[in-house]
Amino acid sequence: MNPMEPNQAPEQPVIHNPLSAMRQDEVIIFEVKRHPIGLVFMYLSFGFMLVLIGVIAIMAPDLLSNYDTKLVRQISLITFLVSFVFAAIFTFIGQIVYNGNRWILTNDSLTQVSQRSLFDRQNSQLSLANLEDVTAHQDGILAHMFNFGVLKAETAGERSKFSMLYCPNPNAYAQKILMAREEFEQSGGHMGNSNSGVNANTQ
Repeated sequence: MNPMEPNQAPEQPVIHNPLSAMRQDEVIIFEVKRHPIGLVFMYLSFGFMLVLIGVIAIMAPDLLSNYDTKLVRQISLITFLVSFVFAAIFTFIGQIVYNGNRWILTNDSLTQVSQRSLFDRQNSQLSLANLEDVTAHQDGILAHMFNFGVLKAETAGERSKFSMLYCPNPNAYAQKILMAREEFEQSGGHMGNSNSGVNANTQ
């Protein structure tokens, strides 16, 4: 093995940027995805629904005592199994959609990937030259306990507004975005452009 030369730059992580036209001197600073706490809430919702259906299925023979008990139990079991399958499918799809949302920051731009449904995705890119404001908001005990919140980035006149729900450690990522913008301005903004952003819808 040949040791790395002192002046050799470390390899960048492999991150897919759908709107990237990266230059040789453009560097990826971070990629952030939603906090897994949102998945926990989704799992609990589907779990509660299954428990409710299961309780109804168990109580159905007593509630419908005027009907054939064996038939009622069979229908209740089939109803529970069908509900379980649909809940598993929707949970799987919901997980894909949830994890499909992410932000990618480089020393030139901020890209937002918004996965709205399984076949509906919007990609937006904002030049750091047009970035005006970054806001991190944490509301509630759970948000502070598990360190998640809402991260927003805006341009002048709110022509373009990025927002990420369930962002992990939003204050830290807000600081990184502001630092990237400051370094961009100090460098003269030679990598920026006059366009406020680019939007692309994928359905």
